[in-house]
Amino acid sequence: MHHKFVVFPFSAIVGQELMKKALMVVAIDPTVGGVLIKGEKGTAKSTAVRALADILPKIKVVEGCPFNCDPENLRLMCKSCQERYEEEGSLPYIERKMEVVDMPLSATEDMVVGTIDIKRALKEGIKALEPGILAKANRNILYIDEVNLLDDHLVNILLDAAAMGVNIVEREGISVYHPARFILVGTMNPEEGDLRPQILDRFGLCVEVKALSSKEERLKVMEYRRKFDLDPWKFEEEFRESQEMLRNKILVAKQKISEVRVSSDLLEKIVEITISLGIKSHRADIVMEKTAKVLAILDGRDEVNEEDIKEAALLALSHRIRQSPFDKTSTLKKDTIETILKQKTKEEIFDFDKDIEIKNKILNFDEFGKTYGKESLKINSEKGIYIKAKEAEDPKSVAVDATIRKAVRETGKLKILPEHIMEKIRVAKAEALYVIVIDSSSSMRMDKKIRLAKSLVWQLLKRSYENKNKVALMCFREEDAKLLVPPTTDVSLLYEELEKLPTGGKTPLTPALYKSFEIAKKETKATPVVILISDGKGNVFIKNNLKEDIEFLSSIADDTKLILINTENKTKSIGILEEIAEKFNAEHYYLEDII
Repeated sequence: MHHKFVVFPFSAIVGQELMKKALMVVAIDPTVGGVLIKGEKGTAKSTAVRALADILPKIKVVEGCPFNCDPENLRLMCKSCQERYEEEGSLPYIERKMEVVDMPLSATEDMVVGTIDIKRALKEGIKALEPGILAKANRNILYIDEVNLLDDHLVNILLDAAAMGVNIVEREGISVYHPARFILVGTMNPEEGDLRPQILDRFGLCVEVKALSSKEERLKVMEYRRKFDLDPWKFEEEFRESQEMLRNKILVAKQKISEVRVSSDLLEKIVEITISLGIKSHRADIVMEKTAKVLAILDGRDEVNEEDIKEAALLALSHRIRQSPFDKTSTLKKDTIETILKQKTKEEIFDFDKDIEIKNKILNFDEFGKTYGKESLKINSEKGIYIKAKEAEDPKSVAVDATIRKAVRETGKLKILPEHIMEKIRVAKAEALYVIVIDSSSSMRMDKKIRLAKSLVWQLLKRSYENKNKVALMCFREEDAKLLVPPTTDVSLLYEELEKLPTGGKTPLTPALYKSFEIAKKETKATPVVILISDGKGNVFIKNNLKEDIEFLSSIADDTKLILINTENKTKSIGILEEIAEKFNAEHYYLEDII
């Protein structure tokens, strides 16, 4: 005989993909701020919410604690559990599934936040609190059906608690608090009235669900419901494997969400989308970034891509777009987002400090030139000062004086034989070619990195001019690298291009390295040195990823001298330039140590 209460499986819900994805997003990262689901009755809103709890991983709860405290996280415990933990070192706990805590429309403020026994509070603190709905909701799902019919004051209390993760109860000058971290889900039928814009904005995500229009999908809904009503335990068993897969997916995502990265140009796209749609709330930008990260990790990636941004926009922005009172449609179209994303990233030109000093002597041409520049010596040049002679089977330049001396010394007379021929050894100052490659992508706008990078390049150009070395200037942004000035000694031409250098777009780091190596290879007379200045946040590749690109570049780099200058702060560097430096045996410096 079955005693277990069975809910309709989450993985058996037909269609409504956006709603299911939104619920998974807030389950993985509750700091997104909850989800509001709009739709007519009978569109699986309540079914999906209750089904969500069944696919979430089990939680550990302190036994007997009315606030469902986590026995392993001191920071997220109530005061009573904290004191016990500090005294006992560990707390007894039970493992259980997360629950759906319902918010009744008739609820009062005391029912929601709890009540305080004033006399007990003066002596016992948290123990004097009679827990309310928010206490029960901690580390569970708080579900508000018909949230648009709930008193605005109560909705604000719930949203405040969801945002802060704490419920604060204040009565007669006495304040008691407890953790209140929950997954907030509200559902509503728009025909029964809407929420005020101020409250709408505080919901992280919003989706609008409609009745399925496909005949096949509607037939499947009927079939699944019939099977579930007939034998819910058997139906649950049919979906056990898919339910377990979802549960594991959520568990892994919760563990790895902190590892997901968002490139600067995509962060810029997020802001461009919200500005283009006339959304003033900064909360929209923050929620979009968090949502995109969850979508990426759900797809098995640790880096957000443009598709994640598009989908995050659909989930996070539709309820924030300012509507006309007569416009009943609030659905944000994917086409609208794609149009905004296709717009060319706004270019900016930054000025720079021409008087900044280089404090690191490694990149001071007074020292640097001795190794790589004009002051180094090139032996056996066809040009240069003749300093001595050597024996040679096929001399290119005959040293007449040395040849005569050798002939006289060996034969005693002026009779020159083939074995007496000596070759001149000449010494000339070696020419150097500096291929300066500067990152001018969107990420370089942050923290004035591009200004400092341009200042450094200007100093390098000046020193190169003083030593009469040739310089090629490249920049990389958008999809590829561009040669701005081919090898030249004309510093005015180089300065002109540096001054008007635009910034914006993606970071094609490895394509830039490839192009710089190609330029270096073409140089036959001078010793090439590639100096690349970047924050290392590459997101455009030659092959499929960074690892493949590094392997490819190592096969063509030959012995090209490479110097990498990292514009990122030491504590923030993501390690890509350091990895390249190790692979290519290159010199690596942080810009903050140079200027």
